[in-house]
Amino acid sequence: MSVKWQELYSARARGMKTSEIRELLKLASKQDIISFAGGLPDPALFPLAHFQEVTDFVLEQKGKKALQYSETEGLGELRELLAERSRADDIPCDAENIIITSASQQGLDLAAKVLLDAGDTCLLEAPSYLGAIQAFNAYQGRPVGIPLDDEGLRVDLLETKLRELRAEAIRPKFLYVVPNFQNPSGVTLSMERRQRLVEIAARWDLLIIEDDPYGALRFSGKPLPSLKALDPDNRVIYLRTFSKTLAPGIRLGWIIADKPFVRQIAIAKQATDLCTPALTQHIAYEFCRRGYLEEYVARVREEYQRKCQCMLAAMDEFFPAAVHWPKPTGGMFVWATAPAYLDTVEMFPRAREAKVAYVIGSVFYADGSGRNAMRLNFSLPTLEQIPQGIERLGSLLRAEIASHEGVVTLEPTRVH
Repeated sequence: MSVKWQELYSARARGMKTSEIRELLKLASKQDIISFAGGLPDPALFPLAHFQEVTDFVLEQKGKKALQYSETEGLGELRELLAERSRADDIPCDAENIIITSASQQGLDLAAKVLLDAGDTCLLEAPSYLGAIQAFNAYQGRPVGIPLDDEGLRVDLLETKLRELRAEAIRPKFLYVVPNFQNPSGVTLSMERRQRLVEIAARWDLLIIEDDPYGALRFSGKPLPSLKALDPDNRVIYLRTFSKTLAPGIRLGWIIADKPFVRQIAIAKQATDLCTPALTQHIAYEFCRRGYLEEYVARVREEYQRKCQCMLAAMDEFFPAAVHWPKPTGGMFVWATAPAYLDTVEMFPRAREAKVAYVIGSVFYADGSGRNAMRLNFSLPTLEQIPQGIERLGSLLRAEIASHEGVVTLEPTRVH
C-alpha cells in the first residue's frame, strides 16, 4: 500500500507552489533557444584563477578550521570585514549586527519565519522578486503589492495603503523593497523617495526589509545611499549577497540589523542548518581581503553595461511602439510592458516556437496580475545572441499586437 503523502503534508506545505519560472525554463532549455529568462550572472566572467588561488590557500593554511562547523552567526573575520565596509557606506554597524546566511534567499526565509504568523499582512513592490513572494507565502503571510513607476516604489500609494489597513485594524509586519535595479523591473528608487520612505516607516512604525543584491552593479549614474544608511531607528533589515558580485555557487549572503533581531535570526537559523558552510566563508573572506572582489566587480559592471546597451538598442529597433520599458542604469534586467490585451503567459509557447524565451510578468505579482509584462535578462546571453533574440521577440510581439488590432503588420517605429 503506497503512502498517501498529500494527506500527511502540513497546511504550510500544501500551500507551497512550484516556481513557474523553473517550469518555463524547462520548456526553453533547448540549445537553439535564445533565453532572456534566467537571472544568472555571466559564467564567462567568473574569476576562476583567483578562486583557485584562494581556495588552495584556504585548504593549505586553514583547512582544519575551514572544514569544521562554524558559529551560527558566521565567521568572525568575515563579519568584521563586512562591518568595516558597511561603515564606509555610512551604515553604523559592527560584527554583532551581522549574521552570515546561505545567500540572501535564506535571509528572506529566516526573516519570514521570525516575523510572520499565518494570515499576517506584509507589503511589497508590485511587481516584486518572485523568491520573496514564495518565502512569504511559505509562512502563510498575506503579501499586498504597492505599485512601482520609473522612480521605484510609489511611496504615496504606500501611505494610502497603510491608512486603508489601519481602518481595517490591520498592522502589516513589514515592507519588502529592492531599491537598486529592482528585480524584475530594473528601476531604482529615487533619493527623494528613499528619504520619504524612511520617514513614513518611522511615522507608521513599519519595519523595512531592504534587499540589495544588485547595488554594486551600477554602471551609470551616481550611487545612492541604502535605506539602512538613512535609517535612524534600526527598523531596516538589510540583506546583501555575494551571489551577483562574486558567484552564486558559494551561497553566501548576510543580514545587517538591530542586534536583538540578529540574535533571533541566529536562533531560527540553528534549527535550519546550524551554520553557513565555513569553507566558502573563508574563501570569500580571503577573496575580499586580497582586493579581488573590487577587481572582479569592475569587470562585471563594464560587461553588463555593454550587454544592457545592446539590449536597449535592439529593443528600440525591433520592438513595436506599443511596448514600453524603463532604461536601467545597473543590475541585470529590463522590464517590458505590452498593451493590456496581450497575455505573455498565453504567448509563451509561440515564443518557444520562435526560439526565444522570457519570464512571464504574472509570477512577479502576489495577486497574479501583470500578464501583459515580461522580464528580460541581459547578463547571461552573449552580445551576439541579444540582438538576434530581441529581433525574434519583436517580430512575435508585432504579430501578437496585430492579431488583436486587426492589422496585417506593425513595424517598429519608436526612437528613444
